[in-house]
Amino acid sequence: MQKFSNSILSNLKNNGFVVLKADDIKFLNKVKKDYYRIARKNGFNGTLESISKISEKKLNQLHIDFNKNSLDSNFNLINSFVRSLKKILGKKIFIQRQPYLRAKKYNLSSTATIAHNDYDFGHSHRGFNLWVPLFDVKSNEGIYIYDLSTSKKIYSSFKFDCHLSDHIEKNKFDLKRNYINLKFGEGIFFSNLCIHGASVSKKKINRVSTNIHIQNFIEPINEKSSELFTIAKLKKNLFYKQVGI
Repeated sequence: MQKFSNSILSNLKNNGFVVLKADDIKFLNKVKKDYYRIARKNGFNGTLESISKISEKKLNQLHIDFNKNSLDSNFNLINSFVRSLKKILGKKIFIQRQPYLRAKKYNLSSTATIAHNDYDFGHSHRGFNLWVPLFDVKSNEGIYIYDLSTSKKIYSSFKFDCHLSDHIEKNKFDLKRNYINLKFGEGIFFSNLCIHGASVSKKKINRVSTNIHIQNFIEPINEKSSELFTIAKLKKNLFYKQVGI
């Protein structure tokens, strides 16, 4: 276990991201069950196949409902990977109050995500994003990410005179994308400084994922405030519990 933990820390330091495996799948199953519950309220069963049949409007409503009304999905997400997160972040952390749901429909370009880093959206440069698929991701239909070194190189030559994605393509940085294919029960944990996004699907493959922002309690939260975060602490049962408002 010690060797595995050291490997996680080493990869995170060198690359800015690391793939984590769930310690206890039951917590992740609770997140998936909650997704199915909210999908049914929106008139479809939540399978990947069913996403192909729903409208963009209904898909947007699904995102809103999950982001506002999921039940303890934030804590179920982090407690799925509690051993790794304890090693990385410590016992007391800031955790996003409600996770985001991302349902990507293969023929809907608006469900793709443009290249960006989370620091540009007001998150702390010392914070992290945990991205977890609710179904297996294959054929490079998940997110892509640039390692920390490449992300810094991209920004070092970026003049903010065009969109970041255009700058990346123009300078052929897109060749250094890392597409992350994950199984249910895995997640990618990455720095807010890493550039990432999701391409328009080239195949008839849909995707559902959820993600959450977390960071060590002593780190600055930048422009994001207590409206986004609450405080969690690792309890004696070795799971994170809410201790702040």
